Amino acid sequence: MDDFDNLMDIKDKNFLAHQKLKEEKAAAISKLQEKIKIEEKIKAGAELMLQVSETSQKGDTIERSKVEQRIEEANKKINQLMKKIEFFKNLPDHKEEEQPKKPRRIDHKEIQAQVEECLSNLENELLEPVQQLETLNKLIGICRLVGDIRIFTHIKTLLDSLRYTVVSKTKEVRANTFRLLRYLVYDKNIICTMLAFNYDISLIRDNKFEIERTQALKLVRKFIDTPKGVKLIPQSIVYILISVIEQLDDKLRPLCMETLNELAIRNVKLVASCGGIKIIFSAMTEGPMYLTEMNMLTVIYLLDTEKTRNYIKPEVDLEIIISAFIDVYSKNNYSEEQLKLSSKAILALFKSWTGMTYLCFQDKRAINIIVETLRISRSEARKTLLQMIFDLFQLKVPKWFNELIKSKKKSIDINSLIAKKKEEKVNEEKKLHFINHYHSILLLVFKESGLFEALLEVAKDEQPAIAYKAIILIDELLMLCNKLLPVRHTIQLCSLPTLFKNATNFEDEVLRHSANDTLSYFNNIKINKAKSITAQQMDEIEKKDKIILYKINETKGRTQRQIENVKMIMGYNIDETHFRNLITDTQVLTDKDFTKWNWNIIQDLIKGPLMNHKRLEETIKTTKFIKRIISFYRPLSHQFSDILKKKNVKNYVEIGCELITNLVATGEGIRLLSENKFLQQISECLLQLDPFSGITDQNQQIFSKERMEKTLTSEYFTFIGILSKSIDGIKLLEKFKIFHALYCITELRNGREDLIRTIVTSLDYNINSHSRIILSKIMTSTYKHTRLFATDYLQYLLRSGVNDFWDWGIRYLSIQLYDPAIEVSKKAVIILDEACNNSKNLESLVKLSPNLEHLGENANVLLFRFLSSTLGFQYLSDFGFVEKKMDEWFEIKNEDYVMKMELILERAFNTFTSKNRSPDVNDVMEEEALSSEILPHFYGELTKTPQGCSLLERKGHLKHFVDFIRTYSNKNIMSTSKILKLKSVLWAVGHIGSTKNGISFLIEEGIVKNIIQLAENSTILSIKGTCFFVLGLIANTSKGCIKLKECGWETPFLPYNQVVSYCVPRETSKFLKIPKWDFYGSIINNDFLYDINIQKKMYDDTELKILKNIGSLSNHILSNASSKALSKIRIEKPEYFSSVKLLVGVYIIMSTYHYRITARRFIYELFEGVNYTRETVLSIEEYLKSSLNVSPQKSTIENSQTTQSTNDLTVSKLKQEDRNEKTISLVSTCSVDNNNGVVKQVLKPQHVQIGFNLD
Repeated sequence: MDDFDNLMDIKDKNFLAHQKLKEEKAAAISKLQEKIKIEEKIKAGAELMLQVSETSQKGDTIERSKVEQRIEEANKKINQLMKKIEFFKNLPDHKEEEQPKKPRRIDHKEIQAQVEECLSNLENELLEPVQQLETLNKLIGICRLVGDIRIFTHIKTLLDSLRYTVVSKTKEVRANTFRLLRYLVYDKNIICTMLAFNYDISLIRDNKFEIERTQALKLVRKFIDTPKGVKLIPQSIVYILISVIEQLDDKLRPLCMETLNELAIRNVKLVASCGGIKIIFSAMTEGPMYLTEMNMLTVIYLLDTEKTRNYIKPEVDLEIIISAFIDVYSKNNYSEEQLKLSSKAILALFKSWTGMTYLCFQDKRAINIIVETLRISRSEARKTLLQMIFDLFQLKVPKWFNELIKSKKKSIDINSLIAKKKEEKVNEEKKLHFINHYHSILLLVFKESGLFEALLEVAKDEQPAIAYKAIILIDELLMLCNKLLPVRHTIQLCSLPTLFKNATNFEDEVLRHSANDTLSYFNNIKINKAKSITAQQMDEIEKKDKIILYKINETKGRTQRQIENVKMIMGYNIDETHFRNLITDTQVLTDKDFTKWNWNIIQDLIKGPLMNHKRLEETIKTTKFIKRIISFYRPLSHQFSDILKKKNVKNYVEIGCELITNLVATGEGIRLLSENKFLQQISECLLQLDPFSGITDQNQQIFSKERMEKTLTSEYFTFIGILSKSIDGIKLLEKFKIFHALYCITELRNGREDLIRTIVTSLDYNINSHSRIILSKIMTSTYKHTRLFATDYLQYLLRSGVNDFWDWGIRYLSIQLYDPAIEVSKKAVIILDEACNNSKNLESLVKLSPNLEHLGENANVLLFRFLSSTLGFQYLSDFGFVEKKMDEWFEIKNEDYVMKMELILERAFNTFTSKNRSPDVNDVMEEEALSSEILPHFYGELTKTPQGCSLLERKGHLKHFVDFIRTYSNKNIMSTSKILKLKSVLWAVGHIGSTKNGISFLIEEGIVKNIIQLAENSTILSIKGTCFFVLGLIANTSKGCIKLKECGWETPFLPYNQVVSYCVPRETSKFLKIPKWDFYGSIINNDFLYDINIQKKMYDDTELKILKNIGSLSNHILSNASSKALSKIRIEKPEYFSSVKLLVGVYIIMSTYHYRITARRFIYELFEGVNYTRETVLSIEEYLKSSLNVSPQKSTIENSQTTQSTNDLTVSKLKQEDRNEKTISLVSTCSVDNNNGVVKQVLKPQHVQIGFNLD
C-alpha cells in the first residue's frame, strides 16, 4: 500500500511538472505578445510623427530618414517576435527527456535509505560531532530536495532524535539542528509537535555563539511566518526577545526588535502580557533611528483601533517618550542625546494622523509639556525643539542663517536680520495639498498650547543663534496662519499681545528694546513680502542644469529696480553735451583694451540714452562707439569669449543682452548687425562643431566643452535667444545660417549634451519659428536623457505662459506619449495633466485624441481629465470607457485609491522614508507624492459635467455611499475590510462634494452632518483623519464652506470670494479626542487559572533557597544580593548545581518571568556543570511531567496580588483562548527576607510555554 501511495505521489509530481511547463510556455507567449503590442505602438507613434511633419507649414520638422528607419526596425522586431511565438507554440507540453525518468521508485528507496541511515546515526551516542554535523547536513539537503520529508519518515521520530543534538556541546551541531528544525516547519501542527519535545532554544548566549543564535532566531521567525503559527508562540520566546533587546550592544538586537514588532502587530495580546509594549515604547528613545521608525510604525498601528489600543497603558506608555522633555527641568537626569532621540520619536508621531491625535490625549498634555520645555533656559534643549518644529512644518532654515551666526555677535542685530530677509527671494515651495491641510490643524493645536508665547520667550535668549531662529520661526508660522487658518485665529496670533506688552514696558529697558526690535523685524518683513513678487519661481530646469551662469531676467529688490528706473529716465532725457562726455569717459574711443573701459558708464548709456532710437542711430553713424563694443563681443576676438566665469563678470553679459535688444529695435541697428562680423563669426564657430561643414578645427573650437564650462562662451547662446524674441532678430539668424548650425548641433553624435541643453534653455518660443522646430527635433533625439530634458523644459514653458502652448505645446507633448522610454512618456503625462487645468489646453488634447492604451495605469490621469470636460466625456462614452470604469471603481478601484492616498500621505509626512527612500523610475507614486495637486478620483472628475451627474444619479452609487456612511457613523467597526470600505466611500463622497455640481447632491442627502459626526465620534483614529481630509475637499466650493460653517467647521478667509480646500473645527476638543480605554495587558484580566503546586517535599531547604534567589534575580533591586548568595552556595555546595530536578524548577521560573540577559547568562553559567546526556534529557522530561499538575480547576482572583508562604513555591497555569497547547505561569513568587520572613516583593505572574526554555 505504501509503494502504491508513493507511486501516486510521483505521478502527481510529474503531472505538476507538466502543468508548470504549460504555464511557463503560456507566460512566455504572453510576454512576447506584449512586446509586439509595444512595438506596434512605437510604429504607430513614428507614423504619426511623419503625418505631423507633412502637414506642418514649415515643411519637414523631423528627419524623415531616421523616423522611417525606426519604423523599419519596429517591423523587423515584430517579425522576429512572431517567429518566437510560433516556436513556443510548436513546443510539446511534456519534456521528452523526462519521459524515461518514470522509475522514480529507485530514487525513493535511495532517499528512504539515506533518511533511515541518518536517523540511526542520530541515535548513536558514540557518534563524533563531525559525523553528527554531516548527518544533519545530509538531512537538510534531503529536505531541500524533496520539500516534505514526511514522505520518508514519521516526523515525530525525527524530532525525537533531534532532542539530543540540540543540547550538543558543539555549537556548530546545535546551529545545524536549529537549521534543520526550520526546514521541518511545514504547518502549525509541526510547531505544536516541536513544542512538546522541550527543545532548548539558545538565544541568550554571548556573541561567540552568533551562528547558533542566528539560526535559533530564524527558527522563531519561521514559527511566526507559518500560517496561524503566531498564535502558538510561547511567552518564553517573547521574554527572551525582550532580554536581547534590552542589551543595547547585542548584534541581534535589531533583528529581535523587528521580530517583537511583528509579533505585536500579529498577536498584540501575547506581547502585551509579557510587557513587550513598554519595551517598544522605550526603544524609540534609545535609537538608532531606523529602529525608532520601525517601533513608531508599530505603535501607530496599535493606537489606531480600539481593539489593539487596549493593550497600551493610557497614561503610562506615552510618558516614556516625553520623559526626556520632563527631565530638562532636572539638572541631574538631563541628557541631550536622549532629548534628541525623544524629539525624533515625537516628530514621527506628529507625522501621522493617529500619532498626532494620541499626543492630544489628556487635553494635549504631551504637547503642553513640549511647549513648556521651550521656556526653560537650556540652550541645547531649545535648539533641538526649534529644529523639531521646523521639521514638523517642513520649513527650511534660510541659507543666510549660518552666515549671520558666524559673525559671532553677542546680541541680536535686528537690522542685519531684516537685510538678510529682504535679500531672500520669496519662493514658496510646492507642497501636497493635504500637507497644508494637515498643517492647519497642527497650527491650531500648537496655538492653543501657547507655542507663540513660548517662542517669544525663546527670542530673548542670550545666544543669537537661538534668538534669530525663534524669530524666523515665528515669522514663518505667522505666514502659514494667514494662509491656512480662519481669520479669527489669524487676528489673535498677529496681534502678538505679549510682545506689545513688553514693547510698552518702561520699567525694563532691555526687555522693551528687545520687543521693539522684534516688532520692527516683523513689520519690515511684512512690508518686504507685500512688495516682493509672490508668484512661485518655478525654474526647476535651471536648478538641475548649471550650464547657464546667469539669468538675465533675475528678480531684483524693489529699491534696486526703482533706482534703475530713475537712472534710465534721467539718462533718456540727457542733453547732447553730457551724452558726448559720457561716451568719452568710457575710454572706448581712445583705448582698444577693454579692461581699461569704464563698464559702469557703458551700462548706464546702454540702459539710458541709447534706448532712444534716434540717439542710437546717430551714435552708430557718427562714432565707432557701438562698433568697438560689438567687436569686443566677437568670438574670434578672444576678448569676451575668453573671460572666465566669475562673480564680477555679470555686467558683460547684461550689457551684451541690452545692446542687442536695442540694436534689433532700430533699422540702423539691424543694418549694423547685418554688416558686422559678430553674427558671422558666431555662425562659423558653431559650424566648427559639425564634422561635415569643412571648417572643423578641433584645436581652436570656440564652443568646446571645456570653454563652455569655464568661460563666457556659453553666453553666445543667450545672445541668440535675445535675437529669437523678435521677427527681425529671427531674420538675422536665418541670414547668417545660425539656425542651420543649431540644426546640425542637434544631430551630433559626440555626446555634447551640454550644447543641447543650452540651446533648449536659451531660445525663445513665443514666436512660431525655427525655435519650436529645433525643440521638436531635440524631443525626438536618439538619446533618452536629451528627450527627457526637452520634455521637462516644456513644463517650464507651460508655467511661464509661453504663447499658443495650447496649439504647439500640447501637440509636442502628445507625441512624447509614444516615446519608447517610460520615463519620457510618464513625464509627458504629468505635464499634460498640469496643462489640462486650463480648459483650452484640455480641449486641444481631446481633439488630438491620443491613443493611451500602451501607457496602462499611467494613462488614467489623462483619461480622468477628459472625463471632466463635456467634449472629453462624449469622446470616452463613445467607446464605453465611462460605464466600464465606473463599475470598476465601485467594485475595486475605490479601495485601491485609499491605499494609494495613504501611501502618498505617508511618504509626504514621514520623516524617515521620504529622505532614505531610493528613487524608482517605475514608481508612479513618486511623482504624485511630490505634486501639489490632489490625486484625481473618478467620481470627482465625473461630477464636473452635467452628463456625469446624470450618470451618477442613474447608477445609484451615491445613494449606496450615503447609506453606508450613515450605517457606520454610530457603530464601531472591528473588521479591517469594513474599515477600508468606509474609507473608500468617504473619499468618493468627498471628491463628489469637491465639485460645484456634486456638492448639491451632498447637501440634498444631508450627509455632511454624518461625516462630521463620524469625524468627532469614531474610535478608529485613521477614520477621523480620513474624515478630516474629506471635509477639506467639501470646503473646495462656496456652498460647501457655508454648509461646514453651519456644522461648526471654519475655513480661511480669502479675498475676491476665493475658496480653498482647508477647514478646521471651531472646537478642537470635540474633534481631537480619544475615549478613555481600559488596559487589557494585565494578567488579572484572565478568567481561568490552573494551579500547579511544587510542594516543599520535592526540594530540601537549600534547593528552595536556590529557587527563591533565582526568582529574585528578575528584580533589579534584589538581583545583586541574590547573585552573591547563589555564588556562595555554589562554592559551598557545588553538587546542587548539577541536579536535574533543580534545573527543571529553574527552567519553569525562567520561562515565567522577565530576566535581563546578564541574569539569564549568569543562571546558565551556574548550571554549566549539568552534563546533557541522553539520560539527562529523559530525566528532564520526567521531572517536568511530575512537577506540573495539568488538571485544571477553577479559581478566582479577587486581588491583584497574591502572596505565598515561605514554605511553598506556587506555580499556576493560565488557559489562553487562542492556544491549544498547555501553558503554565507562576501566580506569585515572593522574595523573602531570610531573617524575619517579611515579604519583600510580589512578582507579577506571566505566561510560560511548557517545554520551551530559552537559554
